[in-house]
Amino acid sequence: MEGPLVLRTPGTVVEGAGAILKGKEGHTLSLLAPGIRVRGLKVAGAGLEDDFFEPDAAIYLQECRGCLLEGVEVEGAPTAVRVEDSPQAQILGLRARGLGSSPGVLVYRSPGVRVERSRLSGYMDAIYVEYSPGMAIRDNLLADNGRYGFHVMFSWEVRVEGNRSWANAVGNAVMHGAGNRVAQNLLLGHKSPVGYGLLVQDERGTEVSANLFQENTLGLVLMDAQGVGVSGNRFRQNGTALRVTRERGGNSARVEGNLFAGNLYDLLVDDPEAKTQVVGNAYDRASGLPAPHLPTSTFALLLARQPELSLFALSPGVVLWEAVEAQVPGLRLLSLADPEARPLPKEGGSSVWALLLGGVGGALWWRWRRW
Repeated sequence: MEGPLVLRTPGTVVEGAGAILKGKEGHTLSLLAPGIRVRGLKVAGAGLEDDFFEPDAAIYLQECRGCLLEGVEVEGAPTAVRVEDSPQAQILGLRARGLGSSPGVLVYRSPGVRVERSRLSGYMDAIYVEYSPGMAIRDNLLADNGRYGFHVMFSWEVRVEGNRSWANAVGNAVMHGAGNRVAQNLLLGHKSPVGYGLLVQDERGTEVSANLFQENTLGLVLMDAQGVGVSGNRFRQNGTALRVTRERGGNSARVEGNLFAGNLYDLLVDDPEAKTQVVGNAYDRASGLPAPHLPTSTFALLLARQPELSLFALSPGVVLWEAVEAQVPGLRLLSLADPEARPLPKEGGSSVWALLLGGVGGALWWRWRRW
């Protein structure tokens, strides 16, 4: 069947049963009425417009409240699904590979949308969201995309849960929102010089909990984030597990009940006014002595301000100094010490990628942000 095809009748049901809809211009399938359901359809191709915010899509939803896409496959289109002004739309079990310049799923001004159990790769961002409160992004596989796996902007009370995001060129981001929750995700292998498992920027009251951050240049970055909770996460074999930095505002966070193992640095703070509470975490570097554990060091703080010093991060002198300081922390760092630290068995060294990119890559990332 050849597109473009436009559906305007509310409640229309399309059972694809393996049928293929082909398109070469504009949106291949447009759903422009409430309650339309499309199942089991394959859509191949669309127009050539790959503008990030207004791309041609295999499937376009507009004013399509409560519409359902289930078990749909997409190939050869700039964007798989573009959703605008379509509250409570559902995208379930989507399989799509992109052309590199546009989002896989683009959601704009559509509260309560669900994107679940989908596999998205080869896009600029696998899932990009703007002004869409109350969304759910769950149990998706987001891999090998040109920038982000999930990228949530200007939204609140979004639930990002149970996703597997790995080997995206930059990582994942939740930005300029409030009350969002990022939980139980696997954030793995973002190893580029600017790679991070998750960036939380200019957020208020957002929770980051029970995630696995592993083999990222930077695990979790908090930038101008206020009232953020970081709890129950596992940080393993990252260059820097948790970095707190500022661009325009400041930071306040409670870091509690997390596990830090095999990271080059557990904590870097590049915000002298940050209100960071660190309590009750487990570390493979903690001594077990009845004294607060310091998950950072004076060199780490200096490195946060002078990234070019990262070349000395593994030098014998710095390693020795940090080992001594961990047992007798400097008084000016005690505000970052964990008074209830729990020791862990020492794990094998961090991966070579994490060790190298954690220092040099973090420096490049900081320079890039300042440009």
